[in-house]
Amino acid sequence: PAKADREAQHAHAAQAGNVLRVTPATFNQSGSAFSTTAISLASNVSFSSAFSFRITNSGGSSDGDGLGADGITFTVQTVSNTAGGGGGGIGYSGIANSVAIEYDTWDNGSFGNDPNGNHVGIDLGGNIQSVQTAVVGTRMNDGNVWYSWVDYDGSTHDLEVRLSQSSSRPASAILTRTVNLATELGTTDAFVGFTAGTGAAY
Repeated sequence: PAKADREAQHAHAAQAGNVLRVTPATFNQSGSAFSTTAISLASNVSFSSAFSFRITNSGGSSDGDGLGADGITFTVQTVSNTAGGGGGGIGYSGIANSVAIEYDTWDNGSFGNDPNGNHVGIDLGGNIQSVQTAVVGTRMNDGNVWYSWVDYDGSTHDLEVRLSQSSSRPASAILTRTVNLATELGTTDAFVGFTAGTGAAY
């Protein structure tokens, strides 16, 4: 994107070399980065997003699968410069009129409707109690690069999430759910970006 259209950064998000660091590796952080130009969801528009992420320097408390918390989200929302709650909120909780894909690395139990401490979920309306989840076999906070694809079909309203440890797009989705983005957002104008959070672990 053009320089003026690059991410709006909030709280603890910053550029670190040639990557976006949504939160630093320390306690009690909340950060986000969103496009500053809205995309239109009008006329049943479809989109496909692809990105890579890496979760490093884990520390603090441990859950059942070891150190590291709390994860990141890919979020579509109506505001370009906000972050939600830290810790188990993953920088997303409290962001109304939004849809997020969470890459969750901490087991919050029933608080987050979490199946374990290493899963992908679909969240609505700033609520981190995922409406659908899928367990990931390999720890996402292993320090390696992960690749994800988020696809939305504006005609069927199918939202699909793919996840891989290689840059080759998987044939099948790890999560699929029918979500009308324009209805969830209350508008056809949306900002796209990332949130993250840390708490007693990072």
